[in-house]
Amino acid sequence: MKTLLVGYKAQDLFEVDRRGTRRPASWLDGDITCHTLDIYHCHAIENSSCGVKAVCSPHLPKGDWDLIKFKTGPKLMSGELSLDLLQEIHLLHPKRFELEFDGRERDRNDLLSKIKDDPDRVRDFSATWPASVPGGQKLMLTSFPGCFCHRRVDDGGLALAEVVARELSANSPLDGRGVSHPSSDIASRCSLCSGDTRRPRSARRAAPTMNILDMGCGCGLVGFLVVSSLSDSHQAPSTVSPERSESRQRSLEGCAAAPHESTIRLVMVDSHTRAVEAANLNAEKLGIPTEVILSDNGTPAQMDGSFDVFVGNPPYYSDYRIADIFLETAQRALKYGGVCYTVCKNADGLEPVQRRYFPEVEIIRRRGYAVLKSVKN
Repeated sequence: MKTLLVGYKAQDLFEVDRRGTRRPASWLDGDITCHTLDIYHCHAIENSSCGVKAVCSPHLPKGDWDLIKFKTGPKLMSGELSLDLLQEIHLLHPKRFELEFDGRERDRNDLLSKIKDDPDRVRDFSATWPASVPGGQKLMLTSFPGCFCHRRVDDGGLALAEVVARELSANSPLDGRGVSHPSSDIASRCSLCSGDTRRPRSARRAAPTMNILDMGCGCGLVGFLVVSSLSDSHQAPSTVSPERSESRQRSLEGCAAAPHESTIRLVMVDSHTRAVEAANLNAEKLGIPTEVILSDNGTPAQMDGSFDVFVGNPPYYSDYRIADIFLETAQRALKYGGVCYTVCKNADGLEPVQRRYFPEVEIIRRRGYAVLKSVKN
């Protein structure tokens, strides 16, 4: 029997017997695939030795499923993500469906009531909404259920984007046309324009590049606002149109080939497949060349020491263990002289974690949030 599990995590696939021995759950039988939206949970299942195959993707895998089991509840996922996944399950036409609801019966009935009257109606659960920083263009960003702050701007992310955009625009080696200003503070720290005698002569003459890493990117709010503010800092703000997106993409791509011009390289990282899907879609819509990486462990080793700027809005839960991964990534990914920016509601919890990797931390207040700034020395 082919079974697809949806919404289950590694710990759900085990049970403890009377002797206290942990073993695979007795109901695991046949050809079982467990779908996850987050690569962290996928890796946990793969490493659990429970005999279940793991698939990580933004949408449910197609197939002739005999049974689909869906685990959900208010504490497990948002109601909108539950509805989205229920719709995908319905469209797969499994021979049998089971719902495991972790919550009150009233909440379960409320969820099912939203689809029982017209189960065949296909709804679009995506959302497109505006975001901007002072002096920058209004960007229209799309998000999906499962993305952090779906349907709205995250105030912490916006505070981070505003601080970083302001500081980089004031010190950027890029003007509105992508032209280099090597005398600027950021440019002087960029290894491609610092006259670093350890690099080959050909590399020292190369066009300077500002490399930006956005970790935990979500739909791309922070990274896209920062890059947009740099490329348009000398232009009047407006809403990005498709024609303007194509123009920006040509500008950002074309300036890399010019010997005396600078370019921006944007890399985004997230562990959630829906976030990666949204970031890729927004990059295409906005015309901003972007490399988006699905990872639960930061950037690959070959990127170490290659970034000028790191931005991150780490989750606060898990006793800042995830924030520790963010900052460990920032420390190894940044060049010497590169700048790390993180954001939190209260600096008391995050600041000690950041100081483990960066001894000096400057706190910048914005929108009721604390932006923590450090330089890699």
